[in-house]
Amino acid sequence: MPANCTHNTSPRRFNTNESLFSLKQYDYQGYYTGPLKDLKTIIEVNTDASTKGLQAITRFGSNSNQIATARILTAFVYLTITDRWGDIPYSQALSGKANFTPAFDPQKDIYTALMKELDEAQKQFDGGATIPAQQDILFGGDITKWKHWANSLHAIMALRLSKVDPTTGRAEYAKAVAGGLMDSNNDNATYVYLAAQTNENPYYGNYRSRYDYAVSSLVVNTLSGLNDPRLPVYAAQTASKTYVGLPYGTSGAALGQYSKGTRSKPGNISLIGIKVSDQNSPTVWTSFAQVMFTQAEAAHLGWITGGDAAAATFYNKGVAASLEQNGVSSSDESAYLAQASVKFSAATAMNQIMTQKWIAGFLGNGWESWAEYRRTGLPKLLDPVPGSLSPDQKIPRRQQYPQTENDLNKANYNAVIARQGPDALNTRVYWDKQ
Repeated sequence: MPANCTHNTSPRRFNTNESLFSLKQYDYQGYYTGPLKDLKTIIEVNTDASTKGLQAITRFGSNSNQIATARILTAFVYLTITDRWGDIPYSQALSGKANFTPAFDPQKDIYTALMKELDEAQKQFDGGATIPAQQDILFGGDITKWKHWANSLHAIMALRLSKVDPTTGRAEYAKAVAGGLMDSNNDNATYVYLAAQTNENPYYGNYRSRYDYAVSSLVVNTLSGLNDPRLPVYAAQTASKTYVGLPYGTSGAALGQYSKGTRSKPGNISLIGIKVSDQNSPTVWTSFAQVMFTQAEAAHLGWITGGDAAAATFYNKGVAASLEQNGVSSSDESAYLAQASVKFSAATAMNQIMTQKWIAGFLGNGWESWAEYRRTGLPKLLDPVPGSLSPDQKIPRRQQYPQTENDLNKANYNAVIARQGPDALNTRVYWDKQ
């Protein structure tokens, strides 16, 4: 996937194999055996007549409220999986010993099913006890925020259909907006890490000894060119008190000119800024800023009323939300938005919207940024990537299935290849038509 950071796996030298797409097969079994299985268990114990009334269950909120939140989170996880691999096991998945070889559902059908899940889950919330705040690490037991997240995910999915099925996309988008989207940064779906090694931000843990990540020059140069006040948040200064990114795709002998340094003793390229990689720095899965950029595009496309005047308003709200999320002052926000290079223009609307959405998503849900790049081709990234091991050195369009599907689920694996296309990095998923 196109990255905001370049990766190395050695404490002494750079190794950018991951950035060059050397790994083609990624295993999604952890999703199924981990969060999806756990969420299914929550739904089952809150449905089963023999368990749903137990105090050990009801102390976490009413049965309906627990089921509703589990269904929304399940939809989010499945959305991540299908956007990475395309057609995936869905309707026959999680069946345990009843079916060890589930069929692959077409992504088109999965999208339809997930939108239905998000709608039905919201209707399942009742007036009973909410999930205690200390147990709800995303929204602190606030049902309205859960509903706003569900509708925002629905809107994101609907917009993903803009090239392949705009008629359905527009109708589903209207439904999501009518239900109520995120309306401030307080609605952000945020995973909060702890100031403890037991659950710390992974970048902080990485930087404890290895210093494997440098910020990409694409990020640094883009933000520098826009005089973006988020640059010192996203990137740390070099030894010379400047911001310098590692050129994406750099490999071999060319890496010798770059020294990564450490937190306390910087080198000549920028590590990730401490504000977004401290031990308890949160990760935002879905942000208000992202939703505002979604609204801006929808207005520009004519999916919602207001045309480009409304698009400009939503665009400005998206930029402002991201700046606020990163601790930028209101005065710096005004100055930033007033720049000619940032000020909304209908003539360059899509490029501006997608560039700002990409910037706002730094170190958030990277799979979402990759999906939006594949859908729109924006922002303009380094593609092809010099030295890349992907077909034609192009940024991948999907990830390949784990080897276990070929080894243990051969008939269904062959069927999905016949339908979707070769199990390769350059095979496009259902909605990828740009």
